[in-house]
Amino acid sequence: MNISEEQVNKIFELASMDYKKHQENVTEKDISEALIEIEQKIYSFANSGVKIDSLENKRILIADDLELSIYQLSTVLKRIGITPKVARHKDEALKEMQKAHFDCVIFDLFMPDSSDGFDLIKAAVDKRTEDNLDFKIIVISGTDDSNLIEHSYELGADFYIQKDGNWHSKLLKYISSSFQIDKNTAFTRYTINNDIASFIIKRFNETKVFDELLKNINTSIYTGIKHVLFDLKEITAFDADNVYIFADIYKICAENGGKFVLVNPSLKVREALSFAYLEDVIPYKNSVEDAVTLIMSESKAQ
Repeated sequence: MNISEEQVNKIFELASMDYKKHQENVTEKDISEALIEIEQKIYSFANSGVKIDSLENKRILIADDLELSIYQLSTVLKRIGITPKVARHKDEALKEMQKAHFDCVIFDLFMPDSSDGFDLIKAAVDKRTEDNLDFKIIVISGTDDSNLIEHSYELGADFYIQKDGNWHSKLLKYISSSFQIDKNTAFTRYTINNDIASFIIKRFNETKVFDELLKNINTSIYTGIKHVLFDLKEITAFDADNVYIFADIYKICAENGGKFVLVNPSLKVREALSFAYLEDVIPYKNSVEDAVTLIMSESKAQ
């Protein structure tokens, strides 16, 4: 196996497996089992495994010189329907940026030196300016050196992610929010895992919006989704007469063994629920993470 002891140790660390038990005689089977554990972790972080319906056509470039990092990044992106283009050194990344336009580029800062990452950031910024493009520049690194992080932003990076235990979530949330193309859309749907669909609601005052929501939710239920979240953080004005749509969605979910949870409902929404005697029927939480925790804890209890 063409892999260093340091990389093997890192693989076992990410997989939460005891490297010392295998240290003297690491086999390909041991590595495969560790990689499977890492992949399962990536797939299982409930509040970050997002898949937005419109992402399949997005083009993303990964530039990293470590196969383990490429594996992790590719796995995360495939989870949201994207098969990325991969560059394993700076020159290859520069060539890929010249050959094609990308919607997002993800650079490891050290390839192997920080100067390589900085060169790539500069080249990507120049590309955006010269070709009048609009794509995101994401930098990922294990370092928490504030000077390096600050310099990445100064050069034009849009987002810096330190490779901590939550970096998968940060990456997917940033990408998903960056690719909300239609600012006038009434809602955006993404899947949190195989059981939960979340809807970011932007408009909630038109019959055609309600019809489209119900159609989308019924399709989701048909394809195996059981639980539905409505993120209402952008809804400030609310007509109490429209509370019936919540009751309809609650019924659809309940009939299929699932839950309907509201996230960030305004005071007007909560008052409407109370008026319709739904405040004790339809739960609400202050964050998507809390809503997912509620659903998963109750699912385990059943």
